[in-house]
Amino acid sequence: MGREEAINEMLQYFDEKAEVGIFWYHPTDNELFEIHSIPVTSLGKDEITYPKLHKTIWTKLHQRTKDRKRQKLNYDPIYLNDYTQVPRGRIFFKEGEFHVFVGSWITDDIKQMIIIQFHLQTYPVKFKIDTHWEIGHGWSTEEDLLDFD
Repeated sequence: MGREEAINEMLQYFDEKAEVGIFWYHPTDNELFEIHSIPVTSLGKDEITYPKLHKTIWTKLHQRTKDRKRQKLNYDPIYLNDYTQVPRGRIFFKEGEFHVFVGSWITDDIKQMIIIQFHLQTYPVKFKIDTHWEIGHGWSTEEDLLDFD
């Protein structure tokens, strides 16, 4: 059995709840928020994560918040920040393991929140600290982003 076949066979045994995706961490509220995910079982052959970018999602949220502020409606001021100024991360699935990319802001408590939120309690999970995910840092090259070593 080849590597690709072995991974596909493994995917059959994943709990339908196990997910890949993106999230932000709200330091004031001490919780994950704006969680966007898909079941790992729904990944296509060449897919390893949720398809949308943090920047794309945040742009819409940022604009909506500016509109709410202008209209004097309630809003969470965190959305007025640039998306890179709020702790964020992404979960990938590659070669039978989940990889959670985050910045050095991560704590053991936040790791547990992520594992529970994405239903990864019974699977191999590796947390990776990477410059891309540090507060204030933006886009890396695709090669940097997908470096799982």
